[in-house]
Amino acid sequence: MELQLSVGTAKVDITPPFALPLAGFASRNNRNFENIDSRLYLRTFYFQQHSTDGSKLQSLLLSADILFWSEELADQLRMRIERQWGIKVDAIILHATHTHSGPAISMRTIGIGEPDPNYLVFLEQAVMQSVEQAVGDAEPVNIQMGKGISEIGVNRRKKNGDQIVLSPNPEGVTDPELRVYVFTTLSGKKKGVLTHFACHPTLTDRNSVSSEFCGYAMERLENRYDSLTVCAYLQGCGGDINPVKPNVAESNQDVISIVGQRFADDVDAILSGELEWLEPNVLSSRRSIAVLPFAEIPTKDKLQRVVDESASADVRKWAQSFLEQPDKLRKQFRFEITKLEIAEGLTFIAMNGEMVVEYGLFLKSCSPVLVPLAYSNGMIGYITTANQLQEGGYEPIESVTYFGLPCPFDQAVEAEVKKQLMAIIDEPKNEEE
Repeated sequence: MELQLSVGTAKVDITPPFALPLAGFASRNNRNFENIDSRLYLRTFYFQQHSTDGSKLQSLLLSADILFWSEELADQLRMRIERQWGIKVDAIILHATHTHSGPAISMRTIGIGEPDPNYLVFLEQAVMQSVEQAVGDAEPVNIQMGKGISEIGVNRRKKNGDQIVLSPNPEGVTDPELRVYVFTTLSGKKKGVLTHFACHPTLTDRNSVSSEFCGYAMERLENRYDSLTVCAYLQGCGGDINPVKPNVAESNQDVISIVGQRFADDVDAILSGELEWLEPNVLSSRRSIAVLPFAEIPTKDKLQRVVDESASADVRKWAQSFLEQPDKLRKQFRFEITKLEIAEGLTFIAMNGEMVVEYGLFLKSCSPVLVPLAYSNGMIGYITTANQLQEGGYEPIESVTYFGLPCPFDQAVEAEVKKQLMAIIDEPKNEEE
């Protein structure tokens, strides 16, 4: 019997209706935002299929214009979605585009924006509304895929003497591959487009709400197609990849429109070319949970010295938080991977970390059908390579205080992450009922 996939989509505005701090840059000093440069959206893709025994298989992918989801909210939302619609927790991916100009969500981060409890309630309601709309919108679709490249990203880890600094490094590793997945109704209308790329949305540190270059591009694409077409951006493993800033721009917002337009044109070039038809697979999912070890947990004396001597208020706050709550000094952290298989050439591998580009390239080298998604179902911090941990720099070492972690991860983390990824890739299918 020929498999048929149904897809439902939804797009819900999640722009904060009141002033609050934005997440992403410590330079904003936790001040309420001043302007709204562009709207923020939650875009939802609901996948449905009826198995041979008549049961319903379901999975869900949501992409939100936020920095990342917190573990607590991601767990809470997935359990609530499972209770209401019967979509298994293992078959849900709450993904973030990683814009650095959206509301703060995590209670654990320090110095990069404090969450507003009222907005968290607002966001939870938006998620439930979006899922309800997408579930009710499901209809049979065909799937196509196209690949190309985009040159908007550059490696940001540059050697300066014996240090690694945050600066464009044209010699560094990147992943310029751009993938586009198109879901078309049986009558030929574009119902949804998923765009996958790996690059930080960090063109502006203005204290203004913005969906950044990726949101700009998605809205341009949606405006080109039917008014009901939903175009979602999926963030890959771009933890150490920044956008290339244009040489000339009158303002930060102009930078976003320039890069966003370039990126939209790159996507459009793929869509206007020859696309490959993908045959649906039986909808299946897997979730694995492992633990990643930290290096050397700081002692109480060391934390007290930081409180007494550090010139940074954020670093002092970080140390003080562990002195006041020593139970937070965990020796390891939960690493979660979710695998959603949709079609012969489309399998999502979602991770709850800020993964550097090497992990995305590693997954693609394992199989071209894999779509690596970072910033999904929570956030544990930067997951770097063993070599980067040795080199030092922002991602493996300096970001620790911002993420509220006790210390950097252990050198063994890279091997453990790859081991867990290989294990879930090779696991047999588990049909979602």
